[in-house]
This record gives sequence, C-alpha cells and structure tokens, in this order.
Amino acid sequence: MKILRAIDRLSMGLSLLSGIALGCMALLIVAEIFLRKFAGISLHYVWEVSVFAHMAAVFLGAGWTLRTGGHIRVTLLLTKLPRLGEWVATLFGLAISGFMSSALIKLAWTYFASGRTSGSVTDTPLAIPATIIAFGASMMTLQILLRAVRLAIGEAPDLDTTGEDAPAPIMD
Repeated sequence: MKILRAIDRLSMGLSLLSGIALGCMALLIVAEIFLRKFAGISLHYVWEVSVFAHMAAVFLGAGWTLRTGGHIRVTLLLTKLPRLGEWVATLFGLAISGFMSSALIKLAWTYFASGRTSGSVTDTPLAIPATIIAFGASMMTLQILLRAVRLAIGEAPDLDTTGEDAPAPIMD
C-alpha cells in the first residue's frame, strides 16, 4: 500500500532528523567545553538548546524505531500466543501512545495560546519544542496504528533491516 510506504518514508526521514539533532547537540556541547576551557567563553544557550534537541530527537525517532523493531519488548506473551500477543501489545501500546500524544498536543497548544517562554537566556517560546515533541509522539501513534493495520492484512509488522546489500523495502 502506498500510504503505508509514504508514512514509513516520513518516519525514516524524521529518524534522520533525529540523528542530525543529536549530532548538532554533541557538537554544541563540545564547542561549549572547548570555548570555556581555552577561551574563557561560555555559550549560555547550549544546555537549553541541547535539552530541546534531545527531547525532539527521542520523539522524532520513536516511530521509525518502532517500525524497525527497535523498541524494548516483553516477549513472554508473544512466545505463548504469538498472534494474540502481537494484537494485545499493539492495542495496549496504541492506547498509551494515543493518550500521550493527546496530552502533548494539548500541552503544545497551551504553550502556543499562552505565549509561554523558557524564561532563560534564549527566552525560547515553549510552543516550538513542544510542537516538535507532540508531532514525533503523534507519528509514533500513527506507526502503532499502522502496525495494527499490517497485522490485520497479514503483513509483517516490523521491517527486516538485517539485509546489508538489499535496498530498504520502503524505497522501491
């Protein structure tokens, strides 16, 4: 199905963005350490931006991590009742993720409506990082929903990412 592949591509793109955010965060922290040690200069915004980048990276990469089978699982139920266990885990995860996404969307909207800022050196509007985090959480919820769709149509819920020479299945 084209829609499933399109969402997989979006999730993979968000995971790449997640990696870029983590890389930039690391570079900023290294720059802060070197500048403070050797030039006596402190980049006061680094720690705040790093926290925002880290939270964004966690949530932006969550959907792709789920799709590739990277999330931690308790496999006891899956070994005893594989099909039922997958359904129970998927529906339970969907309920939790849906609730979390809804709460994060409401939080982002509250920050937007109130104009609340971080109150620090950068005075970052909290709606910006909250929206990115809510979007990432919503993408994970969507991936869980699509996992249920894949289970219903008999498709494998996880991508096989073990092939070294084969192109990624979402790119064909």
